[in-house]
Amino acid sequence: MIISTYEHDYPVVGVKESNEVYDCYICRNVSSGGLCRIMSIKDKRLFAELTGWLIEKINPEAFTDYIEQFIFEDKLCIVMKYTEGITLRTKLATESLPLKERLELGRKLLERVILQDIPEYFLAKCFSPDQMMITSDLNVSFNYPIEDIAQDRSADGRKNIEPVFRMLFARELERKVPDLLMKFFRQLPELTEARMIDLYSEYYALIGQLEKYDENGEQPKTFWFRLWEVLKKVFKVLKKILIIALILASVGYLIYTILNPGKNQNNDGHFSSIGTVEIDKNR
Repeated sequence: MIISTYEHDYPVVGVKESNEVYDCYICRNVSSGGLCRIMSIKDKRLFAELTGWLIEKINPEAFTDYIEQFIFEDKLCIVMKYTEGITLRTKLATESLPLKERLELGRKLLERVILQDIPEYFLAKCFSPDQMMITSDLNVSFNYPIEDIAQDRSADGRKNIEPVFRMLFARELERKVPDLLMKFFRQLPELTEARMIDLYSEYYALIGQLEKYDENGEQPKTFWFRLWEVLKKVFKVLKKILIIALILASVGYLIYTILNPGKNQNNDGHFSSIGTVEIDKNR
């Protein structure tokens, strides 16, 4: 099956979902390459409303993940970019990414949102660890599961920002280090309510401040971890003292044995017995 317009062909490579309201397909984008997701909405009563809403909300020059909309076989088709690969959730679960790489991932996520000028509804769909696709060189792309676009378009995309970043830096949040990152998370609820560019600016400044941070050098601030570190330091000192004490004891014992010969030795150099045989000293 090929879904077509006058200018573009989209050969179907898979069906995501099909019901009485819509069909959802994964197709090849013959013109630009790669894949796309096509929502094919069947209810004609929605066409004018959805078309007007898309025109109002989307800046097609910036939001290039939105490809186009058209009528095909009496259905309204909405075409969105689609990427296969590893999701952010899988990436974090299967790879131990250093802090520097995770900071860079966060930067690219925010940067892509800003450059794409993603409307709130689409932001709510893509800003999820299951819809963020990450390549081996940490490039980022988004998928958009918009199956509910005909019923509800009031989603708040910003509510997902903090959960994603908490997943991204779960290790640091558990250990409560570094301080600069903890400060950023305390400000994050307020920042998500501000402009996206303001959030990006704060985050970019954070990256600059953390460039020289040694992930293994700063210690967590939990009580038990600090206690264990203190005990390790005390043990190192006691170990050194014990080694010195053993050396001094060994030297002292050696000096004692030199100055005090054994009691079984005779000063005249004579023996009173050989084994069990007694020697008569009168002979």
